[in-house]
Amino acid sequence: MHRIIEIDVSVDELAAREERVSRTKRFEDPDRVPVIPAIAHRLMVPQVGVRFRDYYADPEVMLRTQILAQKWLMEHVRTDAYSITGAWTGAWTDFQNTFEAGSLGCEIVFPDDDIPWVGPGWVKTEEDLARLEAMDYVHSGINARQIEYRRRMMAVAEKYPVRFKGGEVFYPGAAPNLTHTSDGPFGVAGDLMGQTELFAACYDRPDFVRELLRIVTDKMIEYLDFCWAEEQLTARDFAWTDDLAMNLSAAMFRDLVLPEERRLRFHFDGRLSLHMCGKTDHLLEIFRDDLAIHELQGFGYQVDLDRIGAVMGGRVVLIGNINPMLIHSGTPEQVREATHIAIEKLAPYRGYIVQDGNNIPPGTPLENINAMTEAAERYGRYH
Repeated sequence: MHRIIEIDVSVDELAAREERVSRTKRFEDPDRVPVIPAIAHRLMVPQVGVRFRDYYADPEVMLRTQILAQKWLMEHVRTDAYSITGAWTGAWTDFQNTFEAGSLGCEIVFPDDDIPWVGPGWVKTEEDLARLEAMDYVHSGINARQIEYRRRMMAVAEKYPVRFKGGEVFYPGAAPNLTHTSDGPFGVAGDLMGQTELFAACYDRPDFVRELLRIVTDKMIEYLDFCWAEEQLTARDFAWTDDLAMNLSAAMFRDLVLPEERRLRFHFDGRLSLHMCGKTDHLLEIFRDDLAIHELQGFGYQVDLDRIGAVMGGRVVLIGNINPMLIHSGTPEQVREATHIAIEKLAPYRGYIVQDGNNIPPGTPLENINAMTEAAERYGRYH
């Protein structure tokens, strides 16, 4: 019998969190505004004392680290997250934002002390497009490693039983997820061409960009279909991002990116969650109407709160906004005040979840992270 990893959070508390979040996502009145800080593995892996290079090099180390990192988070961070199973919150084949480019011919660099990053782009010519289209995206590069890692995690799952206080034992490694999300057609195209080269091509070679985006989207859909079949998923929910496209005008986004974004988005008919960092005020109507998203996750601190409230309030679940650098370097009182302002502006519409906008950096004091929940308890009560 392997030692059970006990997480000091009760199942009753988890149920209360789930109810709070679920009511919010239905635009109902929870007891208070939920708070779910976006804390990823750049912050969490060091809490376990594991080197990033070791984390990415071995699937069992990855599985064990994910579980222990989530234990640390749930016991130290005041969050309304209520589960450690599923992508981004439990056992999954975690290669961050590199798996798409890393399965389409780009070199992936694994530093000793940081998450992986994508090397130089290589798609420059029509011949390169032909080579790209011929690639086996599902079974090569990082995606091939994801498939291998998932099966190896499942083989050692029984070594890592987990239990919440008052709950049953479960095994996060028994059904780990492949990374079935996406960095978006334009973001991946930026990796494949180089970001500067892609933006120049939007003006100089728009037809080349359209063909690149078509090929990339075809590959994404093929891989996502594989994930759903491999994991035997039934829900057709999908969460994706396309951060790089934030830099385009609304007109250029509509012309070049939106057709492929719509093809990707409408491949799914479940709950659709889009993430896009930065100042996206000029794209909000496109997200709401053309992409028909259900939630905008981790929207940037640069977004005007009055505008996003007017465009999306009560129609799209809004998650985000608090400046991550303020959370990192400010005082708890400054974080509470920023949270207070966001709650005052957006909570009256219902459907608002406090989160950073977006991704809390390493070295952030816990008291600053937890100040968001303190503000929600003080200012975010509905009754």
